[in-house]
Amino acid sequence: KIPYKVGDRVHLGGGSWGQYVLAESEGISRVLQDDLSMEQAACHFVNPATVYYMGVVAERGNHKAAIHTAGSSALGRMLIRYFKHKGIKLINVVRREEYIEELKKEGADYVLNSQAPDFEAKLKEIAEKEHATLAFDAIGGDFTNKVLKSQPSGSQCLIYGALDGPQVKNIDIMELFKGKTVGPLFMPGFAAELSQKDWPKFEKFRHEVHSLLPTLLGSHIQKVYKFDEVKDAVA
Repeated sequence: KIPYKVGDRVHLGGGSWGQYVLAESEGISRVLQDDLSMEQAACHFVNPATVYYMGVVAERGNHKAAIHTAGSSALGRMLIRYFKHKGIKLINVVRREEYIEELKKEGADYVLNSQAPDFEAKLKEIAEKEHATLAFDAIGGDFTNKVLKSQPSGSQCLIYGALDGPQVKNIDIMELFKGKTVGPLFMPGFAAELSQKDWPKFEKFRHEVHSLLPTLLGSHIQKVYKFDEVKDAVA
């Protein structure tokens, strides 16, 4: 028997941009917890689950500090809170000076402006000091190599975005000779593997992400638009 009743607020896979969705009750994943708003629920998966996965990677590798190249993004702000909770130092990279104080007020350990003339020297200095053997890069292009060069020997740089285009360029082979690696971070692959191979772990993953949505993994909702205002919202 399906444990849902009329009036329940529920999570459903699919249905983005739809005002109404007709679904089989078997396809509903769970009832929303009482302290979760509909707006937060609408942001419930990609960013929060990716941040959770980043925490899994950091803990599995026993990393004490990490670099993140999209510090001012919604995901970046979640990561600051989540890694602070986990006791993992985070070096946040932004592109505007005004974000530095903003993120520090949110509890960021370090915030660096990538446009500053001494950025690469500062990043290397702090990465070596904190032993930042893990990096999450959302930029790609030439920027990945700048991050890799700042890290200690034996470090790992994981790419999860392509803000500078779909290619990673000019990786210095000498950095690879220091035991450093560049690879992907792909949360949907992680979730799919868990759901197919270890359902109890997948349920634990999903439950923990959902339970943290009202707090550590919450999104800042800037504005809510009506359905007929969707063009204004995208603009």
